[in-house]
This record gives sequence, C-alpha cells and structure tokens, in this order.
Amino acid sequence: MKPRSITRSFLLFLLLCTFTGQAQDMIQTRLGYNYLDKFEFTDEWQYLTTDMYLFNPGQFSRVINELEQGTTKARRRDYINLESLFISAQLKNAKLFGQEPVVYPLYNFAIEPANDKKNYTSRISDNIDAIRIIDKLPLAADERNIDATVEAKLFTSDSRELFFNIIANQLTNIAKQVTPQAAMLSLVGEFGNLIRNSAQRKEYKFSSTIRLYEGQNFDTRLHSVRVYVFVPSFAKIPALRTMRLTELLSNSPQGFERQKLEAALNYKDYPVLVVANYKSLYRMDALSGSEITSETIEKRRIRIEQAFTAGLVTEDAYKQEKLFVEFLRNFSDLKQNLNNYRLNYKNNSPEANAKTLFAVVQDYKRLKTLANQRDNEFSRNHTYQRVFKGEYASILASADNYMESDFNLKNGKELVNTVLDLEQEQARAYSVAQREQYLNKIYAVELPNPEFLASTLEGEGIKRHLNRLESAQFNDVYAKEVSRLRDAPPTEENIAFRNNLLDKANSTKCRSCREEVKLAARLFNQRLEEQQLEKEKARLQDLNQQIERKVIAYLKQDDCMENAFKTQYPAESLPEYVQRLYEKKLELKKHVGELDALYKASPKDLKLEALRDHNQRLSGFIQRLDQGYADICAAEKNLCGCQ
Repeated sequence: MKPRSITRSFLLFLLLCTFTGQAQDMIQTRLGYNYLDKFEFTDEWQYLTTDMYLFNPGQFSRVINELEQGTTKARRRDYINLESLFISAQLKNAKLFGQEPVVYPLYNFAIEPANDKKNYTSRISDNIDAIRIIDKLPLAADERNIDATVEAKLFTSDSRELFFNIIANQLTNIAKQVTPQAAMLSLVGEFGNLIRNSAQRKEYKFSSTIRLYEGQNFDTRLHSVRVYVFVPSFAKIPALRTMRLTELLSNSPQGFERQKLEAALNYKDYPVLVVANYKSLYRMDALSGSEITSETIEKRRIRIEQAFTAGLVTEDAYKQEKLFVEFLRNFSDLKQNLNNYRLNYKNNSPEANAKTLFAVVQDYKRLKTLANQRDNEFSRNHTYQRVFKGEYASILASADNYMESDFNLKNGKELVNTVLDLEQEQARAYSVAQREQYLNKIYAVELPNPEFLASTLEGEGIKRHLNRLESAQFNDVYAKEVSRLRDAPPTEENIAFRNNLLDKANSTKCRSCREEVKLAARLFNQRLEEQQLEKEKARLQDLNQQIERKVIAYLKQDDCMENAFKTQYPAESLPEYVQRLYEKKLELKKHVGELDALYKASPKDLKLEALRDHNQRLSGFIQRLDQGYADICAAEKNLCGCQ
C-alpha cells in the first residue's frame, strides 16, 4: 500500500477540543502513541469497528485539581461548584448521519469536593469496561477514514444549561432525519440515559453500540490503535513506554483483552483513552444449491437493495451482489429445467426428451459462461476475487453435481465443457484424434431436430463448432479418397477401395464425412450397376440363343427316351430302377416346359436385379436339365441311343 493510501486509511482521527468557556487553562488530550498494522487492507475491507478503553479514570481528580490549582485566581471562579465531567465524540463524515452533526455521549462522571474542601474528587467506579461506539460501519468508496472530535468538558452548577443545550441540540438533529435508522434512534435512548443518570448524579457510560450490518462470517482484524492522555493544557506531553504495547498489538490481529492492554500500557499518571479500530471484510450470505429458489433469490435482491439504499453496503459490494443475483437466477432456471427433464422422461417421447435435455444443456452452458465472464471481467477486483469468486465456484459445484445424476446429463455436461473449450480456442488447429474426441462428446447427446436447434443461440453455436470440426476432419482424412472414388471406374480393385473407405468412414464420429463417403460410394455403385446391367443384357442374349437350341434338343432327348422305355421295357413289369428313371424323365420334361415359358417371358423393365434374377433362373434350368438327362443316360445307356 502506498504512503498516501496509508494516510487516507487512518480510520479515526481523534482531536480533543476542550471546555469552551472563558478559561485559558483546560483539559486536553495528547496523542501519546499511534500504531498502524502492517497488514495490507485492500478495498474490500469495507467496514469499520471502533472500541474505546478508558484507563485510570480515577486520575481525572488529579487533572481537575491540577487544572484548578494551576489557574490564576482571577479565573478560578470558573471551577467553583464543579458538578460533572462529560466526555463525548462527534463523527464528522459518517454518511449514515446525513449532514447534521451527531454527538456520541461516551462518559459522564459526577464531581464533588474532597473531604478537605480544598480539592475535588471524581465519582468514578473501578470497573469501567471498553465501549464499542460503532460496529461494522460501512465506509464510503471515496474515503477510507472516519474523523471524530472527542471533547472533555467540565460543567459547574452555573453552566448546567450548557450541558442540557448540548443534549437538546443532538436530539433536534436526530429529529431532522427524514427516515431515521435504528442506529440513530438508539442515540435518543442514550441521551435519555445520560439525563437520568446526571439528574441522579450517577455515572454514565455509552452502551448502545451502533451495529449497522448484522452480516455473518465477517473477517475482522485490527487496523490501528491510538492512545490519548487527558492532561491539563499546561502540562508537559506525557512520555509513554510503548515497546510492550507494540509487541502486544502486532501479535493480536484479532483483538486483545482489556487486562493485557492495560498491562502492556503500564501507565498510571493520568487518565488514558485507547481507541482501537478494526476493519472487516465484506462477506456475502452463502447459499447451498438446495436453498436456491425464486423466492430466496427475490428476498436476497430486496435485502441488498434496502441495505444499499440505507448506506449499509458499498457501491462495489452492491454491484457484485446484483450480478450474483443474476447468476442465482440462472441456477434456479437450471434446477427448474432439470425437474422438467426428469418428469418428461417418464413419458418416453424421444423428441420431447431431446428438447427438455437440451433446455438443461442451455442453462448449464449459460451458467458456466456467466461465471467465466465474471472471472475475466473482475480478475483485478478484490471484492470479487476474495469474497464472491468462491461463492460462484460453490454454485457451479452444485450444478456439476446435478449434471452427474444420470448418463444423459453427464453427456450434456461434457458437451457444454467441450463447446466452452472450443469457444476459448477458436483459432487453434486440432489433431485428427482431438477432433474425433470433441465430435464424440458433442454427438453423445441426442440433440433436437435441426430446425429447433437453429432457433436457439446455443444450438447455432453447436452447429458452428460441428461445421468447423467436421470440415477440418474431412479435408485432412477423407477429401482425397472421396475425390478418387467419385471418378473411379468400377473395377475389382476399386470395389475393394470403396469397401475399405466405407469401413473407415463407419468408424468416425464425423457425420458429414460419412455422408460424403456414402455419396461418393453411391455414384461409384451407380457406375458399377450400369456396367453390370450391360453384362446381364449380353448374358441374357447369349442365354436366349442357347435356350432356343436347348429346348429342341431336350424335347428330342425326351422322345428318344420315351420310345426306349416303351420298346425295351414292358409297362406292366418295369424294374424298380427303371421306374425311377422314368419318373425323373417326366420331371425333366416338366422343367423343359418351365424353361420355355421363362424364356418367352423376358422382363420388360430391364433393371439389374430383375434381369440378374431372370438370367440366374434360366441358367439354373439349363444346368439342371443338362445334368438330369446326363444322369439318366449314365444310369441306363439303352435309353439314350437316339442320334
């Protein structure tokens, strides 16, 4: 921290302005010691707490008597009939109190003549404890110090009206507040206690600590300490031995006990006022994921608005709270869509399931994107880094847990993280394996139809990244081979090349790559089919020519066998094997008819499959007939003697 910043950060400049009567000699406070902690208090340490410790209060008698005895006789009448010693503090620039000066009544002690009637004694108890005049007072963004004036005034029976005028003025100032806060109204009660105790000549001590912000988990540490000594105005500046005190304070960042402070100070000559200032780090109200609903978010928004309007939080903390409320609303949307997703999956509608899952993916991506934006925007903002960043991380952790609850949500989480990675490195060139990995994570989620995706910002982003990845993957892996296949002639070698390329494409997650390969294969297959069709046409023509000859030959063969059966074997006593051969002949005669009918019924629509089937049937008949007649002749040569 720069010296100027340290100077501006002095939280409490206490100057004792004394009794304002006509006397030249008066009670003063002298700064006897000033301690400033070496800790670097950054801007997010936004709250001030001030404790005051009064030591040696019985020594006010000495101060009063020295003052009375050291005053010229002409002025001693100012100290006749002393009744009270009143100590007060006035905060100068606390915006909480508006433009009107407001006084804190700290102490009021009764004073009365001693037994010898020549001196005065102050009626002060031995158990004066510390008082906390403010607790976590928010500091203005443009000013880190709170100045105060402390006054010690002696009042006589003749100046009592001055005492009550001070009280009346403060009550009037408080009444001028348009909307006085509870902290202000508590001072009204303090002045009431002051009047009552004064009338009864009882000791008064301030007791209504002004607690402006009842936040939880405030980090509080000692900022500075000042030691003031009450002395007559003509007394020498008191010398304090402060080595032990410095050691105590430097080892007590969280504060100290009154007894240890008094022992370390070890000063008994005059009354001492120790002012200890603490700074507190703003802490937000932490919420768990299960606590975040639209109702709790709205309550938080209203609370922070009211606190800012009342001046209880700084502008920077207010801005961060508003941004965090926006973040919480995104988280609430995610929870709602998660419920919709779980309910919808019971209906088992694929398209509806895809849409509700994608709604969850959208909210999760928006949540993570918003957190990343906050990190980048407020990378040098102390309030965000030290107070809010951890809460953003906590909410994101809850969202991550939700996204781990089933297989589809896990894939959705991976999709979002993948897209965010791609958005962070738009110009990066990825390897083939890296692109496959990214495509695998994106396509693991069953996305809605393209028209639905195109209607959303997130869907457009996913499509853009897919196009980028797949275009690069196609150019690196498939472009040359696809180009070759598009123009390749339908040879056996190229058929093998086509098959290998299809196998390769089937193993990739690049869908457009597969489609390009399939398109090139379809074009190749079209050329192959055209070639095969011409072959089948030529084959049909050849088969037709064969069949015209074959049918006649089969019929002649059948007549020859029929005649042989009749002449060589009597019908009433055919041997069993001859009977079997005769039945086979009759079956072959039937097949000859079927072949002739098939031959005469050639397909009118010369499609490859139909033509190939027709040719195969013709060829099958020929093979069966040739083999059948050959089998009969081989079994009984007497049946095949015709030329």
